[in-house]
Amino acid sequence: MDTYAHTQDKPRLELVEKIEANFYKETSAKENQQSKLPEGVKITGQMILEAIRQMDADERWGLTRALFA
Repeated sequence: MDTYAHTQDKPRLELVEKIEANFYKETSAKENQQSKLPEGVKITGQMILEAIRQMDADERWGLTRALFA
């Protein structure tokens, strides 16, 4: 097993790097969207509901879990 296992390491490392790059790219894009609101803007219930509607299933699950924890 030790003889040929090292040949599989490079593709795995490349995949991890791609996943990490994509994850951080999406995170920074979300942070930029959040910072578009001018200072002092009141966030309404309607805005919160619209944000929840735009969430994917995993995000909604995480929110629900956090609210009822």
